[in-house]
Amino acid sequence: MTSRPDVSVVISTANRSDSLDLTLKSLENQQLPDHVDFEVIVVDNNSNDETRAVVERAAKRGFTRLRYEFEARQGVSYGRNLGIRAARSPILAFTDDDNDVSPDWIATIIETFAKRPDAEIIGGPILPRWPTAPPQWLDRRHWSPVAVVDYGAEAFCSNAANPVCLLTANLAVRRAGFDRVGGFSPDFPRGQDHEFLIRFWRGGGQALYLPGLVAYARVQPERLERRYHRAWHTRHGGIGARLRLQEIVGPAGALLDAPVAGPTICGTPTFVYRELLEEAGCFLAALPRRQPSRTFHHANRVRYLAGYVRERAASQGFSGRRGIRELFTIIAAWLRAAATQLPLPIGRMALVWTLMVVLIGGSLYDILTNREHWPLSPYPMFSTVDLQPAMESIRLFGVTQENVPREILLLDDDLIKPFDQRRLTTALEGTYNNPARRPLTETLLRDVLLRYEARRVNREHSGPPLQAVRAYQLTWALDSQARNVDSPDMKRLLAEVRP
Repeated sequence: MTSRPDVSVVISTANRSDSLDLTLKSLENQQLPDHVDFEVIVVDNNSNDETRAVVERAAKRGFTRLRYEFEARQGVSYGRNLGIRAARSPILAFTDDDNDVSPDWIATIIETFAKRPDAEIIGGPILPRWPTAPPQWLDRRHWSPVAVVDYGAEAFCSNAANPVCLLTANLAVRRAGFDRVGGFSPDFPRGQDHEFLIRFWRGGGQALYLPGLVAYARVQPERLERRYHRAWHTRHGGIGARLRLQEIVGPAGALLDAPVAGPTICGTPTFVYRELLEEAGCFLAALPRRQPSRTFHHANRVRYLAGYVRERAASQGFSGRRGIRELFTIIAAWLRAAATQLPLPIGRMALVWTLMVVLIGGSLYDILTNREHWPLSPYPMFSTVDLQPAMESIRLFGVTQENVPREILLLDDDLIKPFDQRRLTTALEGTYNNPARRPLTETLLRDVLLRYEARRVNREHSGPPLQAVRAYQLTWALDSQARNVDSPDMKRLLAEVRP
């Protein structure tokens, strides 16, 4: 390898060692011109499987371009940013541990950047490798949840006027682009590639979609199930709300300088509610036609927009009673207008139609989201019942003092005495979620660390020495059997203390 490779490939991976090996083999078999060289930086994002061993075995079989890095902070943005810092090349290419790339992938990246000095980013299609034949309803309209992309056979520019999202599973970026707009945001455990591109576009950046730059997605079997798509669209609606996608993309599709201003309900512009109702209408119209793909598409658009509204309401403080109060205030205003400004018979009809819209629309929303919401639920105590319940908790992790630090979950009663699992979690949540008590969070963590180390020195438990204690907020969308209870969908660092 030369002292400065032409391309640095960054792969951030977590607990997918078997799949990672296939990705590395696709990079091992690149067809390169004689003058071209590259490096592969595998960032182990706090895995507890054989990730490091996979990298070492690949190096032993002759793949000398490999470099191994470790990032203890959970989150793909942390992993990719470490890879960016460690890279030695002026061009950084990204793929994921469940993808493989075409044999000419590196050569195409170098050739394209040489021909297109105006492009700071290039991306390409991500084509599926199905584990089995996909169901009939899973056509191109449903490719986003399976991380498959194909924008056609013609190259085009992605910029503020045409903000088409290119996925980091098949992306190459000039280092100057990161120097100008920064790296990936750890505040976005998901959707971090879209958030980065929005900053890039707003900074005047030009990206190029290149059909000849091909990667392949090894589609996981669970992504062929409808329930995965339902959960993905609901979650993606929340991500879109954090990015304010519905408000920053204009009617013609161009990226706006600022979110659209106008009337809102619970923090969401009224035109989003109008689109939600339109999609619900399209869903109802598609039902009798027996078109599974089209019907499911509109149902998922309703889920996305409902997730968008819910996240915007929560971010603006309209959750719970405040949100219900504002909604009923708006309905009351409509009813007063109908009763006072229209003739009596028409006013009564308006009242009837308003109640029908609220009841039927609310019931439809319950059906689509598989959840009962008060006051439509016959029993208020069951209004949060969900077939795919979301669970959120704050948990403590200890950082070991090993050569390669790792995180251990502090749940064993012997490790956290005088607390137990329930009381420690309750104390953490009660402290952090109360703005007046939040400054005490680090004091609580330091007390746990000191007690842990004191008990370890006195041989009252067999845990390893710790160099830090971290508090994370964990979020799960549990399946019906709670099989993913040990694999949270999101892990966000809240606080950390050291001795």
